[in-house]
Amino acid sequence: MRLFLKRLLLFLLIPVLLLAAVYLVTDPYKTLRPFSLAYFDATNRDYLSSELFLMNYPEQKYDSYIFASSRGCGINTYHWAKYLPDGSRQFLFQAWSESLVGIDQKVSYIDERDYPLNNALILLDIPDVFDKKQVQTDALSIKDPRISHQSRWIHQSILFYDFAQKPSQWLRAVQRWVSPSPTIVSFDPVTNDWDKENHNKDLTIPPVKDSLCQMSPLTRSVFLKEISEAPDSSWMSPPLITKEHFITLKHIKDVFEKRSTDYKVVIAPGYYQTSPAISSKDLECLRSIFGEDKVFDFSGKNDLTADYNNFSDPGHFGLYVGWYMIEDIYGGGV
Repeated sequence: MRLFLKRLLLFLLIPVLLLAAVYLVTDPYKTLRPFSLAYFDATNRDYLSSELFLMNYPEQKYDSYIFASSRGCGINTYHWAKYLPDGSRQFLFQAWSESLVGIDQKVSYIDERDYPLNNALILLDIPDVFDKKQVQTDALSIKDPRISHQSRWIHQSILFYDFAQKPSQWLRAVQRWVSPSPTIVSFDPVTNDWDKENHNKDLTIPPVKDSLCQMSPLTRSVFLKEISEAPDSSWMSPPLITKEHFITLKHIKDVFEKRSTDYKVVIAPGYYQTSPAISSKDLECLRSIFGEDKVFDFSGKNDLTADYNNFSDPGHFGLYVGWYMIEDIYGGGV
């Protein structure tokens, strides 16, 4: 019986050990080896942004940050820099589906290391930034352990578990290891601006484009379906800020105060027929924490959100919208 159990255990362990060997050798999420711009995994934008920041900081000495979710793709940091003091070094600290806790972790990391934090622009999605899971534990959005202070063992355990659950990735990981091909860099390797259009650092106003023509057929059909089913008016999100959110927001404000940071908090716009306005209670709460003159609300129905051409999909705005907001906040209007 004992021999049988040993053989059974060995039989069960062999596939796990083989899979672990594949994981260790191929490094499918590009988190086991030093970060390289030639070969990286862009699926986890949070990890990519963090690694780029950690790699670049010794040389770039960033002092100005935009903290944002995927909606930050519509912000041009070179345009923002026009309104920053001469010599400022800006960085888009972006993560797909960013949470409030994620923003706080990044602010805390910068503060703990006594890095300059002269300017900050926080982009808040409504309702996601408050409504979503605050600490992500999936491979697509898990934080860099150096930023989150999570143990590397737990971090890699989560990634390996995710890898083990997806057989479609096993062969692909081996193929990419056997025949590696350079990754196409679709972001600015210094500022981390995501959109290729930002690379030219052109500070002229971006044109408003026909977003429906630029969408894939599937995205376009989903967009049009959502528009047709949505009411022809903006609606308000229910209050979302909890006691825990309040504490986190207050900590971010305290760091900014300690570091004498010139900061702005922006409620990001979404296409008004499919994205709610921030609740008046939450807006009042944010202004009570950060200050009336520090919070800018672009949610709900307004000139930006009423035109679907300003969006690549219902939740993501184009460079024209980002330009407009920067001009409105820092330049006194377009």
